Amino acid sequence: MAKQKHFRLPEDVLAMINNRDKEMYPTENVYITEAVRNFFKKEETENVMDELEDIQDKLDRIEKKLEEDASKKNISFSSDAEKKELYGKPDFLK
Repeated sequence: MAKQKHFRLPEDVLAMINNRDKEMYPTENVYITEAVRNFFKKEETENVMDELEDIQDKLDRIEKKLEEDASKKNISFSSDAEKKELYGKPDFLK
């Protein structure tokens, strides 16, 4: 059930609300509701992207460590295919 709230908004924000696509957002309430929901979706997406970047950094460090270990054992790779063959498939591809 919707509750009534009243907010004081800056003039530029009111102008954006008034210039909305009125076919897509027939009322101000629909427009503001979608804007708030999309704001939180964007935050969630940014959090997921940050986590993925952290995972990629960890994978890069692991790959570098594996390459260092392989070079200590005098194993050389002529292609990425040989690296993949040595390291095997990642768990998510099995």
